[in-house]
Amino acid sequence: MIMPAKSVLAALLLAAPSSIWAAPCDDGSAPRFEDYPASSAVIERRGKLKLNNRFARKYRTALREGLRDYPIEFAGRYVVVTFGCGTTCMFGGWVDAQSGEAFGMPGILDTFGPFGVETPLVFRADSRLVITLGAARSDETRPEASYYEWTGVNLEPICTRILTTEEAVSLGRADAR
Repeated sequence: MIMPAKSVLAALLLAAPSSIWAAPCDDGSAPRFEDYPASSAVIERRGKLKLNNRFARKYRTALREGLRDYPIEFAGRYVVVTFGCGTTCMFGGWVDAQSGEAFGMPGILDTFGPFGVETPLVFRADSRLVITLGAARSDETRPEASYYEWTGVNLEPICTRILTTEEAVSLGRADAR
């Protein structure tokens, strides 16, 4: 089952190995989308999916469908494709709509359910910032936001911040996009 694009990134990042977790945000402030602008590419014709990595080969059908049918909604040129892997569990990646290159997420996102978060992956078409929502280091009593910058090749951790449940729900509302 293919899930809405915004669900993909969130699921994968939160379950990612602790080696990609970032230090706490300085002074508790959150990075802003505006601080990580992405220029929109004019893509008149979408590229063909490149099968040059294991992720692309394994999920080629869903990635091709996403590249063909989904809107460009991340970092100016990417189509996000997510997959369900159980209750409050997701994974996936994104495809460069111009080049057709696919990038898999570094892990599975599976700790967002206890907080009532609808969409644990938050991103925008005009920004390289990705926010994932879930349990703080798998502590299901404390929600956390992790902030990442997409470099065009991988996600670089920026920082993490403990949230109130209300902040997590607000950030993770499907209609907040």
